[in-house]
This record gives sequence, structure tokens and C-alpha cells, in this order.
Amino acid sequence: MLAHANGFCGSTWRPVIEELRAAGVPNALVTWDQRGHGGSDRPPLPVDWWDTARDALAVCGGLEGPLVGVGHSMGAAALLMAEILAPGTFARLIAIEPIVFPPPYEPVDHHPLAAGARRRRPSFPSPDEALEHFASRSVFAAWDRRALQGYVAGGLRPEGDRWVLACPPEYEAAFFAQGAAHGAWDRLGEVAAPVRVVAGADSSSHPEEFAAEQAARLPDGRLEIVDQSGHFLPMEQPAVVARMIAQEVDAISES
Repeated sequence: MLAHANGFCGSTWRPVIEELRAAGVPNALVTWDQRGHGGSDRPPLPVDWWDTARDALAVCGGLEGPLVGVGHSMGAAALLMAEILAPGTFARLIAIEPIVFPPPYEPVDHHPLAAGARRRRPSFPSPDEALEHFASRSVFAAWDRRALQGYVAGGLRPEGDRWVLACPPEYEAAFFAQGAAHGAWDRLGEVAAPVRVVAGADSSSHPEEFAAEQAARLPDGRLEIVDQSGHFLPMEQPAVVARMIAQEVDAISES
């Protein structure tokens, strides 16, 4: 199962899924829109990141067999917290730059990413115009085009004669503001599943030293650094992420 990052949607995993299918991985692949994102409901503010973990467990409840959980950023935190709440949910985990930080565990309303989210353009005349707008932004420059198309397909909603962000700027900002407050850092020792912690070599949020510390706090954690990638690794190098997933699936089959 594939859990997306804050501000995006399940369909941003499209190129990873396509790469897995092209590689002949037959397993069921499940993704969903996290609360306040895509087609999911918008809960009252403020948000609680532990609710994203409970949502992930609700998705898991409808699945059978050993599960490989793959999460990116907020999605990675959600899956780690889900395993804390319900040990044994996942046979293996891939946590790509999880938003799990040491104390202080306090909301950060002035977080620069929250401020940036509040300034985000909220609507467009059409999905095509939205796609071209995003493609012109430097933050998306390294994205696989399919990931950007997936974001537009699932990340916009029709509203009157406009197309609006399915995750409104105030929700994205609220998740950023609460990202340091959930306190899962102190509970990483409760994650018994093997976890591959992954970070981009060029990441500004997860330098190698910090990602290594995250992995070290996990009972069965290991670190993998991916060259020529930043925080948006699944969208930038979907084939690399697909290979990681295939390796974890094979590890379950061999055990």
C-alpha cells in the first residue's frame, strides 16, 4: 500500500505503479487520498497526524496477506504511526523521508512550508492549465511527467467554472504546522517491522546524518540514500522506488 505526501493525492503514485506493473510485479497495489486530500473528506481543523495513521489502519482492514507499506513524507509518518498503534500490521515498510522529528513536540504555525502553502494558487480554469502551471514551477522541474499528470488528475476538484485544489491551502498549511507535534519520534522503538528508511542525497529536509538517526532509532531499520534526488523521490525517480518495492515483496516471498 502506498501513502502519499502532504498536499498531494494517491494518484501521484501513478508512475511507481506503472513501473511495478512493467516489471511484472503482480501483487495488489493500493493507494488512497489522505483526509483533506483528493476525493477524501475534509475534517475540522486543526488536524491530528495520528488520525492519518488510523485512516491507514482502516484501509489495511480491507486487505489480505502480508502487507508492504510504502509511504512518502507525511505518508511515511502515517504508516510508521500505524505500525506503532497496531504492531504487526506490516510485514515490511519503506519510509521515504518520513516526517518524524525530535522534540519539541509543538505546532509551528509560522513554519515556512505552511506559509508557502497558504500562498499557493488555489484554482485554475482547466486541468490542462493547471498541469502547465505546475510544470513551469521549479519545485516540479525534476518530476516524472506521469506523476505530475497524476497529481492534476486526483488533486483538483471542479467547483463552478473553475478547478480548485482538492487539498485547500489552509489544509496543507495545517498539516505542515502540526508535523512536528505528533511525538512519534519517541515511539520509533515500538516499530517491530523491518523498515527501509530512504532519503534523497540532495534533500534539504532529510540530510543523510538525520535520516541515519531515524533509521537507528528503529529496531530493524536500515538506511538507503538515493543519488540525484531530493525530497520528492517517488515523483522524481519512480523506477528506483519501484525496484525497492519489488525487493521488499521478494523478501516476503523468500521468508
